[in-house]
Amino acid sequence: MNLVDQVKNAGVVGAGGAGFPTHVKLQSQVEYLLVNGAECEPLMHKDRELMKNFAVEIIKGVELAADVVGASQVVIGIKSKNRSAIESIQQQIKGKNIRIKEFGDYYPAGDEYELVYTITGRLIPPQGLPLDVGCVVNNVETFYNIYRASEGIAVTETFVTITGAVETPLSTLVPIGMSVNDVLQLAGGANISEFAVMESGLMMGKPVKDLRQPVTKTTGGLIVLPKEHNLIQRYEKPPKIMDRIGHSACDQCSYCTELCPRYLLGYDVQPHLVMRSLGFSATGAELWNSFAQLCCQCGICTLYSCPENLYPREACIHSIKDLKAAGKGKWEGTPEIKVHPMKNDRRVPVKRLMNRLGITRYDAEAEYVAMDVAPEQVHISLKQHVGEAATSIVSIGQLVEKAQEIAVIKEGKLGANIHASITGRVREIGQNMIIIERVN
Repeated sequence: MNLVDQVKNAGVVGAGGAGFPTHVKLQSQVEYLLVNGAECEPLMHKDRELMKNFAVEIIKGVELAADVVGASQVVIGIKSKNRSAIESIQQQIKGKNIRIKEFGDYYPAGDEYELVYTITGRLIPPQGLPLDVGCVVNNVETFYNIYRASEGIAVTETFVTITGAVETPLSTLVPIGMSVNDVLQLAGGANISEFAVMESGLMMGKPVKDLRQPVTKTTGGLIVLPKEHNLIQRYEKPPKIMDRIGHSACDQCSYCTELCPRYLLGYDVQPHLVMRSLGFSATGAELWNSFAQLCCQCGICTLYSCPENLYPREACIHSIKDLKAAGKGKWEGTPEIKVHPMKNDRRVPVKRLMNRLGITRYDAEAEYVAMDVAPEQVHISLKQHVGEAATSIVSIGQLVEKAQEIAVIKEGKLGANIHASITGRVREIGQNMIIIERVN
């Protein structure tokens, strides 16, 4: 069995964000294989801890992937501040055709477009992919899983940072399908009574609506904050209120645009113009919406640059949806990209961002702790990836072993196979979920 089939069978998906099925990327032929270890979400340290503690597995996965895609250039992006990760990786790449590119401590260094440009000097076309400029990009955890897939080990765990207002911030591996509440207990639970949880980051993550919600292959971390924290209050505002505030208070200062990472890379993203779509004019909404099409939703405009604390990112998201609904989601603007001359001078330092967010007090190392985690029950989602949901191949009452395949993607469809994360009995099969109860 070749590596592409092994990765497909193991259910490997991109662990850095959307969860694109990795076996599809491995079918490409490219010049550059880029390893994304430029972790930039405030308070998140799982990539650093992975590189520090599992460098052997990561580099083996990188070598396997580089061979399959035919890459002549293999580069790992890591922030200079993460010396422990750099030293660990350096030990494993001695004598190999792999090099490290060090990044400054700015946000969003790990954005795919930013990573490709910083390492290769190439600019991805508007709405394009790294593949368009001869690159394949994957997160370090994805390469860890590629190696394990080559050894016949399916994806049944995800690496998470548990931090914020918890007793003992840490990073560890947890079974997929474990509830958010149970994962928090691994760090001693919340150390405050009234709290909320953000999943996979404060900037590009999302609020956890229910602590019974399960973690998935793309869950990178859980951050606990007081319920009254400004960030939580902002995320809980209804879209209509966000729009109304923006319509009444935006003075078109353009700071949101001038600090936008995509705008500074040369893409025509102008959040201050998108804000005009909220109703400043009875006409022109379609025009103003078009300036949102290339937005990466990093949150700098909303959570850092706006002096009025408005919601330009949310306006951009709304505009993108409106354009798609009107059948105009494809970029029709200029394909030419010219990097802004002030790009490097307008980078957002993570320390300053953390101060702006009001989270400096929660900055903790969250180092890796090996744990033997055995939840009593797991709720395994059938859609933890880009594409279609997997189809169950088990039945209620069936005994399944850990790593056994329990749901598959139909032939020819985009998606990823799903495996049991514990040994147990299938209790329930829903349209979107399989529930397994542990058997001792």
